[in-house]
Amino acid sequence: MAVANWGVLGCASIAEKTCRGMLEAGQKIVAVGSRSKEKAEAWSKEHAPGATPYGSYEEVLADANVQVVYIPLPTMMKKEWVCKAAAAGKHVLSEKPLAGSLEDTKEILDACSKAGVQYMDNTMFMHNQRLVQMKEAISAPSFGKIKNIVSSFSIPFGNDPEWASNIRLNKSTEPLGALGDLSWYNVRFSLWALDFETPEEVSCTFFESTSDGVPISLQATMRFSGGKYASFDSSFKSSLRQSAEVVGEKEHLIITDAFIPHEKSTASFGVYEGSIAPFAEFFPRDMKKEGKVTDCVQHAQLTKTMAELVTSGKVDNHWPEISLKTQQVLMACMASGEKNGAWVKV
Repeated sequence: MAVANWGVLGCASIAEKTCRGMLEAGQKIVAVGSRSKEKAEAWSKEHAPGATPYGSYEEVLADANVQVVYIPLPTMMKKEWVCKAAAAGKHVLSEKPLAGSLEDTKEILDACSKAGVQYMDNTMFMHNQRLVQMKEAISAPSFGKIKNIVSSFSIPFGNDPEWASNIRLNKSTEPLGALGDLSWYNVRFSLWALDFETPEEVSCTFFESTSDGVPISLQATMRFSGGKYASFDSSFKSSLRQSAEVVGEKEHLIITDAFIPHEKSTASFGVYEGSIAPFAEFFPRDMKKEGKVTDCVQHAQLTKTMAELVTSGKVDNHWPEISLKTQQVLMACMASGEKNGAWVKV
């Protein structure tokens, strides 16, 4: 098993889960940086035992033992620190979205490419082995050509008045709001289902936004070649749900835990075919295939995959390429939302 030496820039709550994945995967967290050394010390004791605590991000990048850094910083800080990490020769696992603009996204990925370091975004479901079985199912002749994808991702926390001060609603730190925090997953899943084909254009409607334009609740449609399309909704103010459906000419695949499994190490899916009973008195549904994986903790598997790339000495361009495609779609959706749903080319 490949093991890499990790450094962590920042002590954000999202980093706790990722660090648990690192430790479960047998990785070594050797350094943690914060703007306060005291905070880094306290955080390391709980989430990265044995790591050297630093009172700055620069010190983590200067640590010769660090091979790869995990960057859970706010979106508008990522460009600076990913580029600095690349310049220091560190491989990068970063939270998403990558940046607040497509230009900054390209600059981030160009910096990693020129430095010869691996870039990967922290989209955990991409590393769940369930996707391998699902791809086989939706590629089977019995499924038929894919016609459309429908997905949802919402959380209810925005209904709490105290959430108004949450970083996700702050334009200076997270200008894409629910689009960047939640819709990233919808877009990535749709692109994955269609073998990362780039949509021709998108239409996105913001049903609720902050006073300075940060999306809170939205719906979008992505139009692909040949009449294919993908639609999704995301919200900070609806019940917690994360479903996805891939619709073929003959069958359809459904998952109700598309992005984070209902159980830690188990994930399943079903492929169905509908029919019409005599006199259309009811519409039966037959399960054509049931898939299930066990013993796959996706946030641990992600760190294993990254460690394999880091220790191999080879860069896999697939990961930065799909990061760029996902960000391109998000930025087109943002532009469309700011134009009240006008179609925007990707």
